[in-house]
Amino acid sequence: MRCPQLNIVLHNMGIILFFVLILIASAFIPQYFIIFVVLNLFLGLFLSFFQVAIALLPHFKPKRKKIITQPFVSILIPAYNEPPIILMQTLDTLAQLEYENFEVLVIDNNTKDISVWKPVEIFTKTLGEKFKFFHVDPLLGFKAGALNYLLERLDSKSEYVAVLDADYLVRSDFLIVALSYFSDDDIGLVQFPQYYRNHIKQNQPIVDEYRHFFSIYMNMANHLDCVPSTGTVSVYKSKILEQLKGFRGEALTEDADLGLRIYEAGYKGIYVDRPMGYGLMPYDLEAYKHQKWRWAFGNAQSLWTLFSMFGKIAFRSWFGFLLHLTAWDHMNFLPFAVIAAYVVVLLPFAPLTDQHRQLFDIASISLVATLACKWIIFWVSLRHQENSFRRSWRAFLVHMGMTLTYSGAWLAFLFQTKSVFERTNKFILAKMPNLFKNTYKELFLGIWFLGGVIEAFFMGGRITTKLTFLVASLILFCVYYVNWKIYPTKAYSKKILADIESKYKPYLIENKSVKIL
Repeated sequence: MRCPQLNIVLHNMGIILFFVLILIASAFIPQYFIIFVVLNLFLGLFLSFFQVAIALLPHFKPKRKKIITQPFVSILIPAYNEPPIILMQTLDTLAQLEYENFEVLVIDNNTKDISVWKPVEIFTKTLGEKFKFFHVDPLLGFKAGALNYLLERLDSKSEYVAVLDADYLVRSDFLIVALSYFSDDDIGLVQFPQYYRNHIKQNQPIVDEYRHFFSIYMNMANHLDCVPSTGTVSVYKSKILEQLKGFRGEALTEDADLGLRIYEAGYKGIYVDRPMGYGLMPYDLEAYKHQKWRWAFGNAQSLWTLFSMFGKIAFRSWFGFLLHLTAWDHMNFLPFAVIAAYVVVLLPFAPLTDQHRQLFDIASISLVATLACKWIIFWVSLRHQENSFRRSWRAFLVHMGMTLTYSGAWLAFLFQTKSVFERTNKFILAKMPNLFKNTYKELFLGIWFLGGVIEAFFMGGRITTKLTFLVASLILFCVYYVNWKIYPTKAYSKKILADIESKYKPYLIENKSVKIL
């Protein structure tokens, strides 16, 4: 089996090579390449128009029912290489639930270091018979494989299954509230938003960027009846998971894939815009980019499932899922390559033709349309908040800082590049990951575009040419704004862990190779 590091190297080399090929085609055979740029423009405008439209939908309030009895609920917590005190705190919180009829099944899969998983096993035994811990190594299928392992071990009385990430602390009334939204027999999923407890003033733009997805796309999902699962703080009917044979391991976002299959089976989901659980967001750029990559690539994978469902579910649901699964796509990879080619075309020895200008103008329009539509979406999602204009701009800059990450994920999907599930790091590393390593593509391409600005001035280029080069460069350099805004998260995350370490320290196993704080 090829190692993950080699996969990453080959993937990056493949994307760079493809970018260079587009650049060469744009520079030397523009008359044959223009059709692809036009199609990219129209697809981007099509998606952008509807994404702006759904941003204007009113807030949806789902129905509730009164809970008379307490159905049995199985709470599943998959974990891989999680800091033990984080997982122990999650379990501690579940022990305080205002609910009696439940079980908690925890699985640690493939963690090699005994000092990471063994303390959780020991702690779980102190919480009583409702809590069960499994350590399985090896286990295939990543998070989906871990969840399926637990689904095979549910209590026979289980009527509902709740899934939580290992770092999520839920409110004590979580189950009572969640079950009240199963108001109709055809509701198979109730989904709550993701909130974060390492949220501080300094990283507000990162939080706002996360939140726009739930306030825009998940609100739309209720209106168009296309609610997917988002992986945590999710509650399902047990019989539906059994009918669908659980989660599919080949899907990098197994939650989105399951949400689609729930609809294909004749059930539906409900999204409740109410914070019921709080997790930990990444504290460094590397982990943040990996997380965003996984979401974009996994959602792109789920498009195959969606296309196979055409005509099998209501068209409004199908179309809503299409908008949802393309939420992270910028359609900017092709325009960036075309604009980069124009830097070469402007050189004195290169022949500048009308086809080159047309190609460049179409790419420029694609870029501007993406920027305008994305900013509108952020402004709409934050328009009722204090300092909405400033906050929308900052969240927008964070979103644009991930342009190459989102575009690269979709390119990998189109060429069927294999990817692996990477957990979001929660350990506090002594040193932050290398910034150049995580931004070299944005840095080099941004400098290339700045060189185009200088070149356009000397060659007497059009003002629109200079502006396009400058804007494209600034978009790429937004990745450093992301790094600036996410950096303070580390100190606050460290404080959170330090505050709870003393409580769980008696369960920890000394291991100098593992540094939690």
